[in-house]
Amino acid sequence: MKIQFWNSPFHFWTVFFVTALLFLGCMNNSQSGDPVMNSSGKDKYLKDGELLPCPGKPNCVSSEGFEGDSHIAPLEFTGNAPMAWQVLQEQLHEMGGQIEEADDSFLHATFRSRLFRFVDDVTCRLDEENSRIHIRSAARVGYSDFGVNRKRMVELRKRFESSFPQR
Repeated sequence: MKIQFWNSPFHFWTVFFVTALLFLGCMNNSQSGDPVMNSSGKDKYLKDGELLPCPGKPNCVSSEGFEGDSHIAPLEFTGNAPMAWQVLQEQLHEMGGQIEEADDSFLHATFRSRLFRFVDDVTCRLDEENSRIHIRSAARVGYSDFGVNRKRMVELRKRFESSFPQR
């Protein structure tokens, strides 16, 4: 008895998902159409000393930029800025983030989704003068993230505030 390939739902869906993954892998992985993204290091994530604006898709939130749907408040603290910066890094790590780059005032971390291993970039900028940490979380690919990046930043805020209590 000969089984035809397309008569099996398993084979059809396998081919469908493999094709979809290949298509997503070929998409532009840039967070924004900004030519700055072709540079390396923290210059790739900053423009004029601030975090890049969100690209206008519902897959990004940022505390710097316009006050639209993608806006989220920065993390605020009182007291020791280097300690607040350290707490931020610890909390990102505990949440499953991989810190890719960090210095005294800039941080880039990545998070991967469980199922398809999509990468989200989290960038943070310490504004010591105003006692705040600006945050940005964005999906590298796709149009919508179903609120994942906003939820991640809300969770980060809860963790940060419980670990670095305001005085």
